[in-house]
Amino acid sequence: MVKINFRIAKFWIIPAVVAVVAIIFFVWIFSKENTLNVSAQDLMKGVNHNKVDTVKLKDEFLKSTTDFSVDLFKQSYDKNENSLVSPTSVYLALGMTANGADGNTLKEFQKLLGKYGLNTKDLNSYYKTLAENLTKVNAGKVSISNSIWYNDDKTIDIKKDFLQTNADYYNASLYKSNFKSSEIVNDINNWVKFNTGKKIDKIVETVDPKTVMYLINTIYFEEKWENIYETKDVHEGSFQLADGKRKSASFMHSAEIGYLSDNMGEGFIKHYKDGKYSFMALLPKENISIESYVNSLSGESFNKLLKNKADEMVVAELPKFKAEYSVRLITTLQKMGLNDCFSIEKANFAPMGSSKQGNIYIEDVLHKTFISVDTEGTKAAAATKVEMKSGAAPSKHFIKLNCPFVYAIIDNETNLPIFIGTMMNPE
Repeated sequence: MVKINFRIAKFWIIPAVVAVVAIIFFVWIFSKENTLNVSAQDLMKGVNHNKVDTVKLKDEFLKSTTDFSVDLFKQSYDKNENSLVSPTSVYLALGMTANGADGNTLKEFQKLLGKYGLNTKDLNSYYKTLAENLTKVNAGKVSISNSIWYNDDKTIDIKKDFLQTNADYYNASLYKSNFKSSEIVNDINNWVKFNTGKKIDKIVETVDPKTVMYLINTIYFEEKWENIYETKDVHEGSFQLADGKRKSASFMHSAEIGYLSDNMGEGFIKHYKDGKYSFMALLPKENISIESYVNSLSGESFNKLLKNKADEMVVAELPKFKAEYSVRLITTLQKMGLNDCFSIEKANFAPMGSSKQGNIYIEDVLHKTFISVDTEGTKAAAATKVEMKSGAAPSKHFIKLNCPFVYAIIDNETNLPIFIGTMMNPE
């Protein structure tokens, strides 16, 4: 077994000290053209991570992860605007953070992320396997990167096991820097910009004096439609908003094989080029609001929709759209059962680090997303920040998405949604 060889200076965490930022970012890019330049000391240069074997993704993991994904979407949905979350971004960020938790705080993480009896060791193995499956060669252009940045001011004692676990299972790079220096903001933003194909220029504005750590996870995704729309397939039409008003939109016309339906709505599947991923759209039935449809969804119903897909023709009209969304997830995660980690009194992150003067707790969870759907394909991005402180003959269906609808980008192998959202107002 190869061990990471680095020295971590011991330093005490002052009250409300630790900040962990976990950023998961999905984006379709064609190439990475720039060279990454950071002034922070890279502790992983010349050092290999411990080898960890992949495992079979069992039903209890897939069920837990689908439930989390749909619940996160439902809790984050905003009826007044376009909503979009990347569950993959969030659960990978929380998975890394959970490696620093203990006691009831750890139990809440495990119940939220692995509610069918999975512990953090199980989740680490499954997340590693899932990440490797998502980045398979010739299965879409996807890459995943992780990093941990911590303050080298000799005031904090970070546990080596916490860093080692995230290095082994999340392939995390380790950087240390003086957080009082202005360079740390540039370094982190440069790292994010480099690893997101310049789609996100800035994730950190300033570093709070009490911040001592950031965890960053990035995922890149590029894919074109299996059948690209031609000019003759695009026409102008009208999209009806939730309030009854109408606006003009460009609709892309196609015939797809893959019909979805339940008692609340219907939809279709459209494949991306390499067959690894698909786009799905779900339109509520007449007289059923988008809000009612979202509320009717569950992990089980979402999975059932995909498993019961009919190989029938759908004449589909999909609007071109672009959307950005930002949501703070503390209230959402509290509703989902994660509570102690946000409490300065109850949070237990002892395996992450220790403090004589205060307790470590999560101060903020910020999630940002971006998506663009056009004739060529789809581009999407997501960022999650976890800030911690102490203290047969086909039949034909016609589906025109000319009013608010639900959509998702799914991994065909697992049926897990990588992105899931609502389109209320195409721009």
